[in-house]
Amino acid sequence: MTRAQILTEARAAFGRKGYAEASLREIAEAVGIKTPSLYAHFPSKEALYEAVYAEVVVEHTAFFDELARGGGALPPLERLGHLLGGIEAYYRDRPDLAEFSLRAAVAEYGPGGRTLREIFLDSESKLALAVRQAYDDGVAAGVFRPGDGAGFTALVFVIMDGLFLQLTHYEPAVYRERFEHAWRHLSAIIAA
Repeated sequence: MTRAQILTEARAAFGRKGYAEASLREIAEAVGIKTPSLYAHFPSKEALYEAVYAEVVVEHTAFFDELARGGGALPPLERLGHLLGGIEAYYRDRPDLAEFSLRAAVAEYGPGGRTLREIFLDSESKLALAVRQAYDDGVAAGVFRPGDGAGFTALVFVIMDGLFLQLTHYEPAVYRERFEHAWRHLSAIIAA
């Protein structure tokens, strides 16, 4: 029995059922231990949920940090497309994370909601810098219309959230078609 096994099973249970409906007994059984043994690792269900949430945020942040570094040399418009394409690339092979993240984003934060929101907002700061850098580089190169960099970054985050919802609700072919249409229009709007 390891902490990692508990977190893996808890992530699956919270993703399938949500915070309120997932039980510690169910998680313990999936790990192969008795419920009281969970308390040796986590003092409460809330603490377990917060640990799962923090782990998901760390994985998400690491992926998008690497994506930003890997696309850093691309021209600004391609770099932005690369970052937006990361939504599909990240969740395509992580359906358990998509389920968990959808519940966490839309329906619940568990009892410690404020703390979890702060964890998430802190985690997206590097991605925000990468988006802003793509914008600033695009304006400097004359390929993006000059304007409000903070507003542009906010727009990209809103689009990313929408892409995530599209990805979790539609078949891959429908998602891909919608992504291509949205990207074509966004590109035309921001181009100088």
